[in-house]
Amino acid sequence: MKIVNRSLRTLMISTLAATSIMVAGTTTSAAAWKDPKPGETVNIGFLGALSGPDAGWGLPGLTGNQMFVDEVNAEGGLLVNGNRYPLKMFTFDDEAVGSKALQGAKELVLQHDVKFISAIGGNPADAVHPYLTRKKVIYASLISTDIKPDRPYLIAGGDVTPRIDMMRPFYHKMRNPNLKRWAVISQDDTIGLTSQAWEVGSALADGWDVVYDKHYAIETTDFAPVVTAMLATKPDVVSLNLSYPTFVALIIEQLFIQGYKGEISANYLDSESILQKVPVEYMEGAVDSFPLFDDPWWNEPSFQHKFYQDWLKRYGPGAPEDVKRGITGIDWDHVIMLRVWAKGVQLAGTFNPDKVLEALRKEDYILTILGPGKMSGKEMWGIDNMISTPIPFNEHRNGVKRVQAVINFSNWFEARQDQIIRVVRERGQMWDQR
Repeated sequence: MKIVNRSLRTLMISTLAATSIMVAGTTTSAAAWKDPKPGETVNIGFLGALSGPDAGWGLPGLTGNQMFVDEVNAEGGLLVNGNRYPLKMFTFDDEAVGSKALQGAKELVLQHDVKFISAIGGNPADAVHPYLTRKKVIYASLISTDIKPDRPYLIAGGDVTPRIDMMRPFYHKMRNPNLKRWAVISQDDTIGLTSQAWEVGSALADGWDVVYDKHYAIETTDFAPVVTAMLATKPDVVSLNLSYPTFVALIIEQLFIQGYKGEISANYLDSESILQKVPVEYMEGAVDSFPLFDDPWWNEPSFQHKFYQDWLKRYGPGAPEDVKRGITGIDWDHVIMLRVWAKGVQLAGTFNPDKVLEALRKEDYILTILGPGKMSGKEMWGIDNMISTPIPFNEHRNGVKRVQAVINFSNWFEARQDQIIRVVRERGQMWDQR
């Protein structure tokens, strides 16, 4: 298992900087074409929650995607087989509702002829995949749990879900071997049920006593009784798994009110919203895996540092498109798979989705914002449609998330996969059981 800590940070920074800058796609083949020809505009879609409790996973992602589109278009378009194809992004707010997601998918395909869709996934992915499969449109979910063989055009993995949920128990145990009692909760939707199954299987594989493992109704607004029941089991670590950002802030507020003193762990912690409800010191040491690109871990120069500076100039305080908030991990999360798709288009020399996916799978690794990743996932999802990148681990330090380590998932999973998959199957959450 490969663990990159601060002593190896310089090596990781140089690798990430060198590889991720190339992912923009427009530079890879430029030298091969002295006089690229202009091509037609190619449309892409963004289909996700732009309002409602799930919006924290959707709305910020528009910034990173639009930055990439504008970066490509500033060079004349995506360079594919000697032609430059400008990109244009269309959006649809599905509010995390399946029926609205299907409506949005049809609008994006029929009205705008999109070739690629960025999405959050979960219940909306279940609703749209039959239609998008028939139309052969590549759909990039944030969560790998959406991948199945009967969804050949659904890809994921840029977002580290559920690999981070699987590895957080390992990280906490590595940090403090004396911890024993793991409690986990999430909402009772597709995302929560599946991701929590993988987390529980992994916690058991790494020697934890899972003392609380339940789901709350997605309509929950009062988390006091939920937290009371969980804390009655006296956990050493409370994990919020893949709880929506809005729910995370409310749950952590209750943990604080009810006097919880143990460790906090989650898929994603939106520090800005959480720290409106609890003191800075309460979040000290809390763990997630969505780093900020102003983190000293990345150093300067790096792709991450440049992304952060460019984001501030465009979307930060007083900027032309000021979004009235700080940058989050979701601002760069969606664009990972958009860049992967663009790279696949260039490798294939065509926008044909079958050839794009074939080209991506043939590569030893694909260069991404988080480092080199390989198309894999058959053991977990039945098809190699997941790009597996290195996984960063953050801890809150004085109110700011900071990377503490980067760990290779594949090596860790190989040693535990049989035990983990057995638990996931017992819960009916493997790809062939849903």
